[in-house]
Amino acid sequence: MTKQMREVGIFWLSGVTILVVAQVMVNGLGVWESGALPGFALKAAIPLAVCVAIVALLMMVGERERTVIAPYVLFFAISATSIFGLTKTLTGSHASSTNLLLYGLSFYTASLAYIARSRMLTPRAAVLASNPLLIITGPVATQFRDIRYRGLRSRADYYLPFVFLGLFLQQTIATPLTKTFDLLKETDVVSSLTFAAIFELFVYANFCGLSLIIFGLAGLMGFRIPLNFRQPFSSTNVIEFWRGWHTSLSVVLKSLFYAPTKKQFGTSAALFAVYMGSAMWHGVTLNFALWGLFHALMFVITLRLLKRGFKVAAFFVLGIAVVIGRMLFADSDSGRLFEKLHFRFVDFSVVYKLTHMPWTTLLALGLIVVFVALEILLQTKPYFSQRNYKFYRLPVVQFAMLALMLATIANGVGMDYAVYGQR
Repeated sequence: MTKQMREVGIFWLSGVTILVVAQVMVNGLGVWESGALPGFALKAAIPLAVCVAIVALLMMVGERERTVIAPYVLFFAISATSIFGLTKTLTGSHASSTNLLLYGLSFYTASLAYIARSRMLTPRAAVLASNPLLIITGPVATQFRDIRYRGLRSRADYYLPFVFLGLFLQQTIATPLTKTFDLLKETDVVSSLTFAAIFELFVYANFCGLSLIIFGLAGLMGFRIPLNFRQPFSSTNVIEFWRGWHTSLSVVLKSLFYAPTKKQFGTSAALFAVYMGSAMWHGVTLNFALWGLFHALMFVITLRLLKRGFKVAAFFVLGIAVVIGRMLFADSDSGRLFEKLHFRFVDFSVVYKLTHMPWTTLLALGLIVVFVALEILLQTKPYFSQRNYKFYRLPVVQFAMLALMLATIANGVGMDYAVYGQR
């Protein structure tokens, strides 16, 4: 066994161990009586077996098939299962797969697509891509490094604060915000835009929070994986925003769509290819097609504005792209979505509905607004400029977050799930 294979093998076993311990901590000894562990064992074993079979097959085909054709087949495998209704679309509602054979499909196929395209396909790729810790909600396995040479104390000092920050975002902010989900059904302009903004903040807290937890846990085990979020709101335009949002998927999209398309057809065509590829990865539905076209257009407009020095206008476009883009992303009901796009004013009843939410939901909304406001306003200041959540890893800030978690966690308001989970 090579050193590289041994490293990813230890990482895979470490991921399994962490998830088993987490299951026992959450469910107690009932996890043994409920029969949940056999199901978990299959969720770990099946993706590994599928990835091993894929890699073995690709190792037998020619170079062109392995590096040019197979990456796109793998990447769009989740699109095919979405078309046939075997997996749900990633609108942000609970999208976990009930089919054990497809568990984690979107993430391990994206990982293998990138690895194959990058000509780095070896047997270790199957073990890395199928790591149970990564296929919960990402990141895509675009980067992996053994850092066990650093002592446990050193790793804990750096990575443990990421875990606490992730727990705070996911538990104290994201979970209570799910009480606002009934607003998705409202179609008047004030309610639609308000929910779109809140849902954007929810997705950020949920997805970023879980990504930070996984990043921190992997680091504690001695393995460096991609930091999937890098303060995306510390941005002045759409280009900077996407450099900080779901960074591992961005690496895949750049490799599969942007680089080859730009070479043949130029930047604008490449951007449309990227966003339509991303749209199909999330789900083959009308709302995602509109979402892809809209964000590509916003990106092209931003490039033109910046080229002419219109930085304030580019910042304004960022606000439009985030809110309207999330409105398109969140609603797969085409009829209701088109009604929202009429931007019909009715009243301000959404304010009344929000003010009558549980106090933990209102607290969560206030906290995430402050969280994002600090990213925006202090993006050039110390502790923010490196875009690695350094401010929120300060001991005094961590203590405040821990106090808030303890004060709210017993309330039990909202749904606890991963927006990009396990599909």
